[in-house]
Amino acid sequence: MRLNQIYERYADKVAFFCIYIQEAHPDDGWQLPVNHDDSVLYDQPKTMDQRATVAQACVLHLGLAMPTLLDDMNNSTDVAYSALPERLYVIDSGGRIVYRSDPGPYGFDVSAWEQSIAVSVS
Repeated sequence: MRLNQIYERYADKVAFFCIYIQEAHPDDGWQLPVNHDDSVLYDQPKTMDQRATVAQACVLHLGLAMPTLLDDMNNSTDVAYSALPERLYVIDSGGRIVYRSDPGPYGFDVSAWEQSIAVSVS
């Protein structure tokens, strides 16, 4: 996975985190056919323990190497960063957003994300 390669390349210079937010396509909500095909069927978590269980399944399914944190049940991170369904960010040491992808997965520009990381560490 390209995200893991970028993480491994810059992990000694940048703090990487995946923040698991609310389920974008829960089985008890708006579901995608591809999730049925891949047996990725989870209801929207109602507790932090449930969110942690789904997040762990996601990390394992994707083989994600970077540390993963959980958004709170009020979805504070999701709301603050307009993260749903998923986005890539680079936040500089002063707390300023220096890169924000379009919504993923179709809006991901991993090359632009990596370039922003490279500029930030140079």
